[in-house]
Amino acid sequence: MSDILEENVTLVEDISRARTSYPSKEAIYFISPNSDSITALINDFTRPKPMYAKAHVFFTSPLSDTLFDKIKEGQSSRSFIETLKELNIDFMRSYSRTQTITEIEIIARKLISVFSTLGEMPHIRYYDPLGDQSSLGYKLANCLQKELDSLHELDSDFPPKSQFRPPILIILDRSFDLMSPLVHEFTYQAMINDLLVMEDGKYVYQAENNTEETPKDGTPPQMTKALLDESDAIWMLIRHWHFADAVEYVRDSFNKFLNENKAASNILNSDPLSNFERGFDNLNDMKDTITSLPQFQEMKSKVRLDAVAAVEQDLATGETAAGTVPRNIMIDMTPVLIDSVIPAYDKLRILMLYIIAQEGIHDMDRKRLLDASKMSIDDSQAITNLGLFGVRLSLNQEKRKKIIKDKYTYYGRVAERRKKKKKKNDGNLPYDLSRFITMFKYIMEDQLTGTLDTQIFPWLKAPPAEDLSQQTKASNIQKSIKSTNQALQPLPNAGNTYSLRTTRASWATKPKLANLNDGTPVTLNSAQDSENDLRKNGPRIIVFVMGGITFSEIRATYEIIKEYKRDVILGSTSMINSTQFINVLKQIHIKDENRGIGSVDSLLQSTSKLNQDIDSQPKPISSSANALNFLQKDKDDLGKKPFANIFKKKGIILESVKKI
Repeated sequence: MSDILEENVTLVEDISRARTSYPSKEAIYFISPNSDSITALINDFTRPKPMYAKAHVFFTSPLSDTLFDKIKEGQSSRSFIETLKELNIDFMRSYSRTQTITEIEIIARKLISVFSTLGEMPHIRYYDPLGDQSSLGYKLANCLQKELDSLHELDSDFPPKSQFRPPILIILDRSFDLMSPLVHEFTYQAMINDLLVMEDGKYVYQAENNTEETPKDGTPPQMTKALLDESDAIWMLIRHWHFADAVEYVRDSFNKFLNENKAASNILNSDPLSNFERGFDNLNDMKDTITSLPQFQEMKSKVRLDAVAAVEQDLATGETAAGTVPRNIMIDMTPVLIDSVIPAYDKLRILMLYIIAQEGIHDMDRKRLLDASKMSIDDSQAITNLGLFGVRLSLNQEKRKKIIKDKYTYYGRVAERRKKKKKKNDGNLPYDLSRFITMFKYIMEDQLTGTLDTQIFPWLKAPPAEDLSQQTKASNIQKSIKSTNQALQPLPNAGNTYSLRTTRASWATKPKLANLNDGTPVTLNSAQDSENDLRKNGPRIIVFVMGGITFSEIRATYEIIKEYKRDVILGSTSMINSTQFINVLKQIHIKDENRGIGSVDSLLQSTSKLNQDIDSQPKPISSSANALNFLQKDKDDLGKKPFANIFKKKGIILESVKKI
């Protein structure tokens, strides 16, 4: 809203409500192409005295012929409507490289808006683990291709000519990797969204210096909001760092600030209440008081997160921190499952990881584990519903015949890496509790190096031979670039001020490339910055995941861009943390007579409901369906930029609708 007002828009109103007439002023209608908004528009200019002098109408997505004819039927439409345009922006930008939808046809139409805005016609690949074109990926790919063909028929200039190769769109569904939503992630952004309750990118908490008790009238104590978004330079810098590195950086930066600003240091030291503002005379009094608080047990449970995460990492990677195969993972799991302090959701995550990793367990073993961990019926149902994603729950079940190759199984890549492992430590190992690598990153690496399996990820339409040849050349370049990057990595502890150990994440120390390392978005417009446009290194890669993306996959997108110097965009129907994912699993079995259990629409409907519960993403201004969520590189390029010239005219009114 503030961005709109800055452009001298004098008033913003909801078109569905009663409004004051301004017959001497022109108005911008920013509406979606549905019957309700069209009816409201027509009513404005068919009344005895029109609401406004002129109307500039902008639709968020293509207008159907039926609704267009309805507008034309109005006798005053030609004299009243000065502008009528389709903007193709019915998707939402949540982060500078991330965006959120429901149901196959709606998803396809919203993706059309994305590609229309980008001005690109992609070559499409899709995830097809059974090889029989029955996957969600094939259904969406086929539907999207029809929409793209229709758009090209209507507009022969689409896509516009470009010096770059057409992008590659890879369509996945959440079943391609069910471990990522369950594994604890210890990079800053992912950890915050996993452990804290976020609302529209804000964390609401009671400040430490707010000692006020709840007022007698029952009103809640004053709360403080911490905004974590791309307007915060420090957040942009550290959001994908390991939490230990992020904390050390912030602490050292603060100490440096105090050393360089003596006035601030003196104020801090001169405050008599700075160290004892709650009346503590010594640390022992403070300790006794804290341990007496009812919140202490909750805090204590968070301290046990290391025990939970250690088991998770062994389950998700199939090896211990020492690089050996776990001898008896059941023995390692048991202390965590029977610990009454550890939350039920963390236990449930471990049980799910165990069943997924083992490709099913004995029914009696599952019952024993559920009993030992004291799981509720809903928790047990969530495990059962993993079967709707193709997970084998019981050893009594016959294995589904998939064409999945070893390198696309959970343990396949670990085994592959173990074979190639050098005896000499290369100084670039991960933290013990951050060894798991998402399947998404492996898929991206294979696409960029030209080794992505064509059986599991077939082309909907094979690209022209010329494009394939260019992709092969680009893939060879990527291998060379990655080798060079690895060779240029700084030696452990050599000038690395904030490294806690030799295993600090390598992406935090790489040289800058087009502002990507500090998280600053770069332009999508090659005309503005063609020299730094990563598409010169190969076609843009766009990945769309039905069923939600995790924050670890968002981080992996940035890592891939930095490592391979390629343009990668990630989109999905939602952004999820583990709690939201598990909540969907608990409900996904409930039969919907209109959709059916386990159907395409049932799965997408569940993720649609999940979108409504997501606290970590901005709420869409309009609600035609849940907004399509995309990671993109330019705040202005997708969605905001088309309005730059619209609002230059002073004294106009902007009309909007809440329901699309």
